[in-house]
Amino acid sequence: MAIVHNQIHDSLSAQALAFAKANFLLLIFASVLARALYKRYASPLRHIPGPVLASCSRLWKVWSTYSGHTELDHIALHQKYGPVVRTAPNEVSFGSTNAAKDIFAVGKGFHKTMFYSVFPPKHAPDIFTEVREWKHAQMKRYAVTPYSLAQMQKRSEPIEGMIMSLMEHLTNYSINSGKVCNLGNLLHYFAFDVLGEVAFSRRFGFLEAEVDVEGSIKNIDDVQWYDGIVGQIPEFDILLRNNPLRPYLPFWKPNPTTMTRIAVEELEKRKQPDGTFDSTGIDLLAELLRAHEGNSEKFSVNDVFSIAHGAVFAGSDSTASTMQSFFYLVLNNASVYANLTEEINKAQKAGELSEIVTYAEAQRLEYFQACLKEAMRIRPAVGLGIYRNVPQEGVEIDGKFYPGGTQVAVNGWVLHRDKTVFGDDVEVYRPERWFERDAKFMGSHLYQFGGGSHLCIGRNLALFEMNKALIQILREFEITLVHPGRPLQYHSTFFVVQEGLEVYMKKRSQK
Repeated sequence: MAIVHNQIHDSLSAQALAFAKANFLLLIFASVLARALYKRYASPLRHIPGPVLASCSRLWKVWSTYSGHTELDHIALHQKYGPVVRTAPNEVSFGSTNAAKDIFAVGKGFHKTMFYSVFPPKHAPDIFTEVREWKHAQMKRYAVTPYSLAQMQKRSEPIEGMIMSLMEHLTNYSINSGKVCNLGNLLHYFAFDVLGEVAFSRRFGFLEAEVDVEGSIKNIDDVQWYDGIVGQIPEFDILLRNNPLRPYLPFWKPNPTTMTRIAVEELEKRKQPDGTFDSTGIDLLAELLRAHEGNSEKFSVNDVFSIAHGAVFAGSDSTASTMQSFFYLVLNNASVYANLTEEINKAQKAGELSEIVTYAEAQRLEYFQACLKEAMRIRPAVGLGIYRNVPQEGVEIDGKFYPGGTQVAVNGWVLHRDKTVFGDDVEVYRPERWFERDAKFMGSHLYQFGGGSHLCIGRNLALFEMNKALIQILREFEITLVHPGRPLQYHSTFFVVQEGLEVYMKKRSQK
């Protein structure tokens, strides 16, 4: 009997194997379909509305990021489905500022997802890309002081030197009033060189040559393109950029970016014969090295490198993007431009502005501050929603419970269009809203630099730099758009990278 049973079992196994071989593709399709249906209908998030594709796979997010305008997709989703949208099988996007407060709250236990794991350099994650919460907190503790506003004030001289250099380049365009000036590019070059001065006491040479040195800006954009897209499916990173076979393949060897190479060079320059480092100076690298000297066990040389390197990678594109948006929005609105220049002219005539505008003087120009906040509201520098894991035990967000295993995010472009906070005309660039409504309340719901425990550590440098440079340009030049009303070309697989801000410059003394 046992023999017959074994024969039947073997026969069934053989038939099953034969069926599988003959219908291999059909079985693959059936298993994928079954998995997708399970994710859509058996998930604890099944009641949350969203695109059908997003409920059963991450392909919707990959495609949306690849399109280069994922922020517009998220705005459209929330307009269609409401304040809570399912954007992937285990991911939820929130469009309300109440939800943002819960997600950004300090001590709630939201942890980084594997999205961050694809960012280079792999061996030296910085404050943004470090996924280990204890390590992130440790690094941030030693970097807070070097990034403080007080320390930025100490670096005024090299930053002001870069501002004067920018003024010289703009003056060259103003000499011939018919010469087109790509102001967007110059602002991008300026932002990079400021980071060089702040981080390493070294100008990279972008502004001087008015070129993208060694294709560095394009290279960072390419890296962001990869990070943003593959970050949606980080498991695939092991097959692509971080493939363990890559170093052994001559046609696919990884090459360090220009900015990575410079960071390595600067660190090596300061290495002493006895193995210690020269930590004299006021730049970011020197301050980080001093922090390392006092806490070498908790704050390593590798940490010093990663934070200094990350400053250049993260700080240049975001600041440049905001300055480009500011000028695009102001110059396309004649009444805003007139009111802004009038405020600056009055302050100038009253002797309230130094030769190079100070940060404190800029803060007293209320209409300028409203213009800058409104630019950051309507066009935040980050287009991507960056997801976080909820605590394992689950969490309540905006009054509703979400179980462990859920990943949640907010998108600044969506949040900044919350009509309950900013008014009904959220799509309109109108600085006057900052005088008509509760400015403090609105300001607490601006997420240009993130929020709460996820606040960007480089925000002080960005604000310090923009407050000084933007007013200086408006004070010295009359500016008109070459193509009024023409939208800026841009894409955003992470930062909003813009092109097309072309203007005519005219020195005000020529008037």
